[in-house]
Amino acid sequence: MSSLKVPETPRYFHGPETKAERNGLVEYADLPAIDLSKASTLEGRVALSVEVRDAMTKHGFFYVINHGYTTAQSERIFDIANVPFEHVTSTEKAAYAGTMKDTGLYQGYKLRQYW
Repeated sequence: MSSLKVPETPRYFHGPETKAERNGLVEYADLPAIDLSKASTLEGRVALSVEVRDAMTKHGFFYVINHGYTTAQSERIFDIANVPFEHVTSTEKAAYAGTMKDTGLYQGYKLRQYW
């Protein structure tokens, strides 16, 4: 029987928390929080569908809470998600670069400093 080997992934370290708060909120990161614990009921799933739709159409991003992942699992997810940003060569990124300004399509990799 074959065994699954988890590939090595460099650790991702979060940057320091911002001190640019006003009234306890970070103005530029005012994102909705989607509570996945609501998914256990039909009514909750209906409410979540509306919340996710609103979050994506109004903000484009959202936080997810009560997802059930452990701290170790969440850290691993961030480690993996950081690979395309920090551990892929500039040449390879350029090969998949999106051309949003030219085409209006949001397909492809958006290089840093694009806008």
